[in-house]
Amino acid sequence: MRNGYADVSAGDETERLAALSSLGLVGTGPEERFDRITRAAAGLFGVPIAAVNLLDDRHLYAKSPQAPGRTVWDRPDTFCDVTVTEDKLTVVPDTAKDPRFSTKPDVVGGRGVRFYAGRPLHIDGQPVGTLCLYDTQPRDLTPAALQQLDEMGAWAERELLDSREIEHAVSVQRSLLPTQNPAAPMCEVAGLSLPLKGVGGDFYTWQRRGEHLELTLADVMGKGVAAALMAAAIRSSIISVPAIEPSVRLSAAAEALRADLEATGIFATVFHGRLDLNTGELVYSDAGHGLTLIIRADGTHEQLGGTGLPLGLELGIEREDRRVILAPGDTLVSFTDGLLDLYGGTGATLEEIANTISRNREPQSVVRAVETLVSGTSPDDDISVVAVHRPLAA
Repeated sequence: MRNGYADVSAGDETERLAALSSLGLVGTGPEERFDRITRAAAGLFGVPIAAVNLLDDRHLYAKSPQAPGRTVWDRPDTFCDVTVTEDKLTVVPDTAKDPRFSTKPDVVGGRGVRFYAGRPLHIDGQPVGTLCLYDTQPRDLTPAALQQLDEMGAWAERELLDSREIEHAVSVQRSLLPTQNPAAPMCEVAGLSLPLKGVGGDFYTWQRRGEHLELTLADVMGKGVAAALMAAAIRSSIISVPAIEPSVRLSAAAEALRADLEATGIFATVFHGRLDLNTGELVYSDAGHGLTLIIRADGTHEQLGGTGLPLGLELGIEREDRRVILAPGDTLVSFTDGLLDLYGGTGATLEEIANTISRNREPQSVVRAVETLVSGTSPDDDISVVAVHRPLAA
C-alpha cells in the first residue's frame, strides 16, 4: 500500500483513470437507467442494498445507491476498492472474518455490513467501477447467483458505454452550433441550446449568404439520441438545398427525408428565415413552429404565424413564404416549446416572454436571461432560442 491506497502501477492506474474520465459520470447525480439495475439486483438477490459505484484514485462515487445517505466515500475505506484493485468478481460471505474487510468502517461500525459481493465494471478493459451487493447478515451466493450477478454487471457495463457515446454525441452536437456573428455590424445574433438529456432534437443554425443572413430553428419530436440523429439529418438537408426561398428549402428538405420521416414516425417543427441585412426584410417559412416573436423598438411585439404543418406531416404540399420588416431597434426571437413550459404554458406565456425580451433586447442579453430562468427550474424538455437584433443607426 502507498498512502493508504492500493499499490497499483502508475501506468495501469493512468489508463484506468482515463477510461473512467471518458464516461463523464464521476460526481454526477443518479440516473434512472442505473437505478433500474440496482433495484432489480436488490430484489433478485434479496439484499437491502445494491449499488453501481465508480472509483477514481481517491474516492468512490455511488452512481446508483439503493439506500439513502452518503454518495461519496474515501476509496480505501470501501469494499469496492478491493474489487477494483484485484479486478475480479469478489464475494465475501462474512466480512468480519476476512482480513481484507474486517477493519473497514462499515464492518466495525457504520452500516454493519457482513456480506459483500462486487462485480468489476470494465471500460476499455479497465475496471472503472462495480455493481455490488451488501447485507447486514453473513450469507453466500450459489453458482447460479454468481452467474446472474455477472450478467447484471454486463448490463451495467452496456449502460456505461452508452454514457460515453452520449458524451461524444454531446460534443459533436455542440460543435455544430454556430458561435460567430457573420452579420456584424449590421445585425447582432446569438443562440442557446439546452438539451434535457445532453443531446436532443432542438437545433439552431445561421449563415451569411451575400447580403443576407439565413437562420433556422427546429424542434424534432422526442428527446435524446434518436431525436438528435434526426435533427442532424434535418439540419444537413436544409443547409444543402441550393434554393433561396425559405419555403422551397423546407419543402426540399422534407422530400429528401421523406423515407426517414415516414419510417420513424418523427416530425419536426421548423422556422427558417432569410434576412436582408441592408433593408431588414425578413422572408420566412414556418413549418408548424409558430414560436417566433418580433419585439419592436417601441416595446410592442408581434407573433409570426405558421405557414404550414411540421416536416413529416405535410409531404408533397407546397409551402408559403411570408414577409415582414425587422426595423432598426427591433429584435427577432425564435424559441422551442421547452421555453413555454418554464413560463407555465398558459395563454399569457407569449406575453411574458415578450416582456422578458423587451428588457433584454440584445441577443446575448436574451440568452443570459433564458439561462438565468433555466438555472432556477427543472426543465422537462429541450430548450433552444435564437435572437437577432438590428441596432439603431448611430
